[in-house]
Amino acid sequence: MISFVLALVLSPLSIKISRRFHILSLPNKRESEGKPCAGGIGIFLAFGIACLVTFLWHSLNTSTLLGFFAASFVIMLIGLVDDVRELRPFQKIIAELAAITLLVCSGVFTKISFLPLWTNILVTFIWILFIINAFNLLDIVDGLTSGLVIIISCTLLAVSLVSRDILSSVILISLMGAHLGFLRYNYPPARLYMGDTGSLFSGFILAAIAINISYAPLERPIALITPLLAMSLPIYDTFFLMIMRIRKQRPIFSKTDDHFALRLVTMGYSVRKSIWIMYLFSIFLAASSIIVAFAPNIIGGLTVILVTISFIFMGKKVGMVKIEDS
Repeated sequence: MISFVLALVLSPLSIKISRRFHILSLPNKRESEGKPCAGGIGIFLAFGIACLVTFLWHSLNTSTLLGFFAASFVIMLIGLVDDVRELRPFQKIIAELAAITLLVCSGVFTKISFLPLWTNILVTFIWILFIINAFNLLDIVDGLTSGLVIIISCTLLAVSLVSRDILSSVILISLMGAHLGFLRYNYPPARLYMGDTGSLFSGFILAAIAINISYAPLERPIALITPLLAMSLPIYDTFFLMIMRIRKQRPIFSKTDDHFALRLVTMGYSVRKSIWIMYLFSIFLAASSIIVAFAPNIIGGLTVILVTISFIFMGKKVGMVKIEDS
């Protein structure tokens, strides 16, 4: 409730800040005017204050929490600088690696029992770096990213509550509240965008929490796929985008309308219908993730196969849509 109310209050302030400092965005060629894109500031503050109040109220002091805040603050600053003056991809990646290093030093990294320490740390860097930028690329349609953040947070929250992981649960609930409040201003037609400040930060938090939660007992290794499955839509959208741009011989980080959601719009769906198709598919993936997290290996394996077939079917249908070159 704290993060939700704060996001509702801070979002109009973010609009004023955006206009005052000319932090405006043209997300795609369908937009004729720049819109305020400093919404990520409000999301970060709502999230951070809610977490701090909760942990202080319950006297839960942990070095892991400090690591989360230090690293997420660095990520937020990277996004803010990028929104004010666009950074080059390699500059963003170097700064993101520094933030991930802070997180790893606080003890947050994958702890897969059959992998040596150095491999777990390497997996952590690759995973978080990829998810951060997947969410950054995903933020292309009004209301899409916040809706998916809420759904994915609910999925991971279910697992963290069963595991009695209070730290992860509080962080996820705070993130959900912040995005619910922000969505009031970001749902199409959007009055405010989160910008790179919000998308990089949200992707970082979800990626970090996903590896902080304990999933798989020794007898159910299939449960290790849970975080991958929970965030498979942003992951899939990123690979889909990369393939489409490579086929067109375009740089991966160039701005085109090849995004999965934008192709749905090109197929004739309204923006609202397009994001609800994405929402519903994400809910299907959330349910699949819960099954994989708690069901026996056989059922979990069958669920993964079903999800894979669904992605192949959707990719084949949407990939056939012709997109005009920008």
